[in-house]
Amino acid sequence: MRRHPTRGAAAVVALAVLACPGVSVAASADPGESHASVRLDPRRMVGGGSVPAHFVGFSVEWSLIERYMGPSARPAFVNLLRNLDTGSLRIGGSSQDVMQFDATATNTNEVITPEDLADIRATLEAANADGGGIPRWAVTLGTAMAPATAGRPWRGPEHAQAFVTQGVKPAFAGADEYIAAVSLGNEPDLSYGYDLPEYLGDFAAYTGADVTGPYPLVTPNTSEPISPWQSIADRSVQTRFFADWPAILDATAGPTKAKAGAFGPWAADHFYPLARTCATDPYRCPTIPALLSDERLDNFNYQVYTHADEAARHGLAYRVEELNTAAGRGAPGVSDVAASAVWALDAMFNAACPQPPHAPSVNATCGTGATGVNFHNAEVRAFFHPEEGNGYYNAVNFDPSPAMGSPAPAPEYYALLLFSRFAQGTTGLRPVPVTVNAAQGGQVKAWRVDGGASERRLFLINKGDQPTSVDVAAPGARYELDRMTPDDPSGAGRTLDAPGVRIDGRAVSADGSWPGFQPTVGTTSAGHARITLGAGEAVVLTMHGHA
Repeated sequence: MRRHPTRGAAAVVALAVLACPGVSVAASADPGESHASVRLDPRRMVGGGSVPAHFVGFSVEWSLIERYMGPSARPAFVNLLRNLDTGSLRIGGSSQDVMQFDATATNTNEVITPEDLADIRATLEAANADGGGIPRWAVTLGTAMAPATAGRPWRGPEHAQAFVTQGVKPAFAGADEYIAAVSLGNEPDLSYGYDLPEYLGDFAAYTGADVTGPYPLVTPNTSEPISPWQSIADRSVQTRFFADWPAILDATAGPTKAKAGAFGPWAADHFYPLARTCATDPYRCPTIPALLSDERLDNFNYQVYTHADEAARHGLAYRVEELNTAAGRGAPGVSDVAASAVWALDAMFNAACPQPPHAPSVNATCGTGATGVNFHNAEVRAFFHPEEGNGYYNAVNFDPSPAMGSPAPAPEYYALLLFSRFAQGTTGLRPVPVTVNAAQGGQVKAWRVDGGASERRLFLINKGDQPTSVDVAAPGARYELDRMTPDDPSGAGRTLDAPGVRIDGRAVSADGSWPGFQPTVGTTSAGHARITLGAGEAVVLTMHGHA
């Protein structure tokens, strides 16, 4: 959506660096010694973009409610949410179109019941326990909207209405503020077989029956082909509903805006840069270099900018409600390693401020972008089989055992933690140009935001597989540095393919709580600081004392 900042603040730049306890921050006044250089403008950014509160979020399948929000799992999951301060849950995905709501059924993995909704409410109550006003955490609840079949004859407006009247309303009585929206259907381009008239006809039937009752609604949650953006732009590939967004929003924006709640009206999208299965199309094949490539980021930027801009034309915000490394529940060795955290951090900045490859300078001031992203979490193979384990791309891993105990953070979670605590809720968002002095410097990405009244924050992200030194020209003397670092407990020195991630050398505790950041303190020399970034590292450089 188009956004206009309402307040000034200081800038934050995140640097991706290989951070381990004891790594030093060297001061240097000679940019020529570094592989790359950036300049942190000390002025408060007027007209820069913003990163709204509730930007970060998770998408969870209905089949996993007990694994994340049941009585045994809930305490740790709530702590994981509270670590991020504010955010948004989306309950749905393909499961919302294949799982029936039944108010009288026994609670199992294969049906949506009032018990599931009660677990969600209990989770939100705990996550919002000491808040007021707009909840720190809210939820979008997905229900089916897809053509009825012989195997699923229950699909239709009556089912969606029963989900709301017999499920949502009783479960959330007195707590309607926790519900950001009810989502009608998942990936209608696929469930309707690319038949736009049938989809829009059903949408009219559902909204005509007022199936969401007192709650806001959100559409369209389309998915896109995993193809180069140029192929989507020239329509040389099947584009599903990508090019139909103007027609879809012509039909859906009015009802969406008419029912908007505290979080406003928005349209939603899904994106995956790769796929676990790629036998018939090598372009889809998952590798770390492909995941971290500028080319795949260009595809994401093209989609986000195009659809956020179209949503804004219709008076809607825009959110990427399902996002992760590889469709098909992720890819081992790509989605479950430190590279996924590096990708996730950079992806969040590009969602908030997409730089469209077909018009590189059109969004330099970050006026168009997503208001948030939801990282998807699922079972490793198929619905209803959580005992088989976690999807490789899960940002939070559930307990697959019968105990259904505490969920635990995976590598991507640490990217959300760093972003939520240093970028979310800020203004002054801008990409920062990186001057490349050597080959390694070309993998460094830089962003700035304005923090508190006197803070400037710079994010530097090293997406490469080699250490990189970056010269930062920054006013002021004292700064703080927080590092997101690959962690290889085996001692083999793995970086992008390391199985873990740490921030400031610290890990989330077993109960899901975060022990707190522990930044190192440095001093510039002649207005410069040289930061050494290891492969797959990111850092946040915070400068204080600016007007």
